[in-house]
Amino acid sequence: MSPTITNDGWSNKAGTADRACSCQTWKQHWLNFSGRPWPAQCAVQTCASRPTLGAHVINPAVSGGRIIPTCEACNHRSGHFSLKPATVLVSANQAETCARKR
Repeated sequence: MSPTITNDGWSNKAGTADRACSCQTWKQHWLNFSGRPWPAQCAVQTCASRPTLGAHVINPAVSGGRIIPTCEACNHRSGHFSLKPATVLVSANQAETCARKR
């Protein structure tokens, strides 16, 4: 995680269930652009469950939505939560990632 991005104040972005990505899944999107292997634990600070998907999250202190590895339960959380310190956030903006012309 970039040192300029806070671990606190994140929430799930509503209305993203039908969003498609050319990477096929948001989990694969995270894998393609994080440069990391899929983690063993959900990115949410208080959760030790196995992550199963890439979740869209937002933070008022950060420009743009991000993708993080989460478990199904945390992907449906309401309210704010903190991320584990080593969480890698990937831009959900496809123009910056998978749709970018190379």
